[in-house]
Amino acid sequence: MATPIAPTPVLKGKEAVEFQKRLDADLKRPATFIETPKLEKGKALVKQYALRHKK
Repeated sequence: MATPIAPTPVLKGKEAVEFQKRLDADLKRPATFIETPKLEKGKALVKQYALRHKK
């Protein structure tokens, strides 16, 4: 017997407002193309990103 698929969750109230704000903020930061880094350079970039976004 097949497993039923769960319905898509719907955000309401405060969660919906916060999610919409996040989407609007992301629209202001467009994605850009970057060249594929080599492994060592990639590791360094990941570390830099982690340090910048550490909470």
